[in-house]
Amino acid sequence: MNQSDTEASSRGTAQGWITFVAVLFGVLGAFNLIDGLAALAGDKHFDETQLFTGNLTAWGILLVGTAALQLLTSVLIFKRNANGQALGIILCVFNVLTHMAFVSVYPVWSLLIIAIDLMIIYGLCIHDRYFK
Repeated sequence: MNQSDTEASSRGTAQGWITFVAVLFGVLGAFNLIDGLAALAGDKHFDETQLFTGNLTAWGILLVGTAALQLLTSVLIFKRNANGQALGIILCVFNVLTHMAFVSVYPVWSLLIIAIDLMIIYGLCIHDRYFK
């Protein structure tokens, strides 16, 4: 195996990781959209008295807005757009902070979302040379 084969294999792995991050970002956006719509609908899964701060409608609007940006960012990451990379990192950090407010109420769900966010941040930072 020569050096060009190794470089091609490494490039393929990196491209695969970026595609995985883009798909994962889309899934994250869908999760937040579902959470936001459930909060806006006044679903019984959300108890307003257990929220860290604010009211259920405000959290719903925040989550739906975040989801819309995350879905847009997923498309930008698929296109290997540098703005999508930067926006993705910023949105993931914001999402981690947002879901930390839900850890006391929904610990498993919140920690799952936070773990996905951290995987996305890692993927976007480690393969930054593939974004234009």
